[in-house]
Amino acid sequence: MTERVNDDIMQLTRLVNDSGKGGENMSEELKSHKIMAMEADKRERVINAAMKEFTKGFKVACTDTIVREAGISKGLLFHYFGTKDGLYYFILKNACEMIYTEYLSLIDLEQSDIIEKIWQMTLLKVDLSYKHPALFDFLAKAYIELQENPNSEFAEYFEKTRSIAVEKTLADMDTSLFKEGIDPKKAANIILWTLSSYSTSQINANMTMEDYQNEYERYLGEIKEYINILRKSFYK
Repeated sequence: MTERVNDDIMQLTRLVNDSGKGGENMSEELKSHKIMAMEADKRERVINAAMKEFTKGFKVACTDTIVREAGISKGLLFHYFGTKDGLYYFILKNACEMIYTEYLSLIDLEQSDIIEKIWQMTLLKVDLSYKHPALFDFLAKAYIELQENPNSEFAEYFEKTRSIAVEKTLADMDTSLFKEGIDPKKAANIILWTLSSYSTSQINANMTMEDYQNEYERYLGEIKEYINILRKSFYK
């Protein structure tokens, strides 16, 4: 787990450091964060330590462990992030934005068949989970924790990210593919709700990314079955 976490964190900190140099990958909120004033090497150590610790889950993550591994004082950590929640939110947003930026760069947004687009997006998520297993581990854990103990700030960010993804999915949808008498928008919503609910049902607090990857053959097979049913139900 440690090697996997460190490999992914190096990618995360590279995104953060690029933003500190004026990169365009991150939101203005993250680019203007106090941590950007910290020297790059020290900032990398803080983010590395925090990501590793929060992969265990927010409740059990210990700021003492983070500052010890980062080689900074606890006072300095809280100077930059204010609270444990503030630190977690920063790490969460960075992880989301890293995955989302890469995700959008690879999606074929010109694909007008919404069912085919969702299938391609599913395959892309699987590919990215192999490329960034620790980030997906962390985000899956974060998602579960939000369901158990809602935090309005974190939940709002997840919902905002989800809404943008839905908007990109529905963009330029070919409505001529749908059967006569079927409202394409309502049908598209049913398709999205069905496949999203199935994916959510597969998230398990006790599973690691390696466990998920061992289930991918079954998962993709079942998704394909749902897709075939939806295609027959709504398409000409």
